Amino acid sequence: MSKLFETPEAIIAGISKGDQEAETAMIEKYGRALMYILEKRTGDKERAKDLQQETFLVVLQKLRREPLSDPTKLAAYLQNTAVNLHIGEIRKEVRRKTSPNSDYIEAIESSNNDAYRDLVNARSKVAVKQLLEELQNARDRKILTLYYIEEKDKVSICEILDLSHRHFDRVISRARSRFREIVESRKDEIPLEMTT
Repeated sequence: MSKLFETPEAIIAGISKGDQEAETAMIEKYGRALMYILEKRTGDKERAKDLQQETFLVVLQKLRREPLSDPTKLAAYLQNTAVNLHIGEIRKEVRRKTSPNSDYIEAIESSNNDAYRDLVNARSKVAVKQLLEELQNARDRKILTLYYIEEKDKVSICEILDLSHRHFDRVISRARSRFREIVESRKDEIPLEMTT
């Protein structure tokens, strides 16, 4: 990496002037960390690479037009852009597979959805359980754990929780909604710098 572009301030200033070395420096400085985050989110190296490239393209286009007001936030800006692109991709997939009102927890259920399927696999169940623990309502935690972690069917869950089939639908819908709020509130918590 060029010594001229070691800081985010220098990188952003160089990009705004059209300096290709500054663009290369940004990719070299943040590429590996961004790839790490995207691989963790997608569970798919090729998909992560595509998202990484798209992230750099979007950010470079933005920085060429208008520099960040706070250059020290470049890493966070890259991460937020990558996460938003990934979420947009998931929404498109879920819309194609289900209805426009599908939410994140439905994405976990979809066997074809690589992005959230690995939340329920052996490596990621711990992360999901930790997020579920943040739900304040004990019944929300229980119904989502039974359905998504323990993979029990609706009939069994209705018996365990003493719910009618119609009541089950309302309860799980509210629980999914509250879980989605937690997922969305936590998406930006991993600072990019920590993974470099």
